[in-house]
Amino acid sequence: MKPRAEILRIADELAVKFAERAAQHDAEGTFPYENYQDIRESGYPLLPVPERYGGWGGRLLDAVMAQERLGRGDGSTALAVAMHIQTIGMAVDKGEWDESILAEVCQHIRERGALLNSCATEPELGSPSRGGRPKTSASPHPEGWIINGRKTFASMSPVLDYFVVPAALEGQDSVGRFLIPRGKGIEIAETWDSLGMRSTGSHDLIIKEVFVPHRLLVGITSAQPSDAHKAAFNPWFTLCLCGVYLGIAAAAHQVALQYAQDRVPTALGKPIAALESIQRRIGENEYDLQAARAILYNAAAAWDDHPETRDTIGPTLIVSKVFCMNAAVRVVDGAMRVAGGASMTHELPLERYYRDVRAGLYHPPSDESALPLLGRLALRQAGYTG
Repeated sequence: MKPRAEILRIADELAVKFAERAAQHDAEGTFPYENYQDIRESGYPLLPVPERYGGWGGRLLDAVMAQERLGRGDGSTALAVAMHIQTIGMAVDKGEWDESILAEVCQHIRERGALLNSCATEPELGSPSRGGRPKTSASPHPEGWIINGRKTFASMSPVLDYFVVPAALEGQDSVGRFLIPRGKGIEIAETWDSLGMRSTGSHDLIIKEVFVPHRLLVGITSAQPSDAHKAAFNPWFTLCLCGVYLGIAAAAHQVALQYAQDRVPTALGKPIAALESIQRRIGENEYDLQAARAILYNAAAAWDDHPETRDTIGPTLIVSKVFCMNAAVRVVDGAMRVAGGASMTHELPLERYYRDVRAGLYHPPSDESALPLLGRLALRQAGYTG
């Protein structure tokens, strides 16, 4: 198992490289291919791969902390690569994939830095977190399935080697999850042009008459609406993304700390860091960051260290997601208030952090669905049966 300190050192080195390119890719809306070359060369895709397959054997807390470091360098790249980390991490922990398939994919990650993402969102369906039957279909074939459909928000699509795609199984009330290698019938429609996270390459994935053998059907779930009192959370997805957005917030906080020391208005004659109002604003940001990290790291450690409680970790994940994402937004806003009007210019990266960090609010579960669910769970635990 690669030591955590070594994992974080590699993440820090990558973040420095990403930060040098982030502003230009954000301004132009271009995909940072060179970042992914660096990622592959560093071995970072091996973070969640078990040691038995030649990987780093990183656990969820390792991944969360590393993703936070990447987020400090470039939110877009950190968010996109988090999709690979969470897809493999959850596949390993859940044990749903056939062992031979997992071994084959991990071999490709080890040999050539193969990258994966689970592409589930659709124009009609929206986020699959709310349940529903995807329009993407899987038609039976004597030796497997024929997949047709369109997915949105396929982050990292320009460089993905595998796509994990949910599709409605024809003739069944079930949804299959298919591991589809990049190849014939896979098209990328370059639709991504966003306010923030502009360099994630989250284009549309178009799947046309793609044959997938039976062995690459890696999971089956019901297409029925989910229980209003339950939530099928993926802690690797939720917590790794929290790490990314806290990384963006931490970067903004550092900008504010430096600006407060460097800014010396002539009327004041000393750095604005001497002002109590600035100290209070920075203190509020420090408070939010430390509280969010405590909640986030505790949740990841609970998943790693207490597998017997994983079936009941849902409320902890809800709290982590809602608190961390909102804290990250508050921190970036606070950093901009420290810098004042200068934060609106391209001389500081704060305006980019402001746009990027807000995307965290829209990952599932949203506040609007998470908080009522947390309330229902608390009421049920207290004996309410309505």
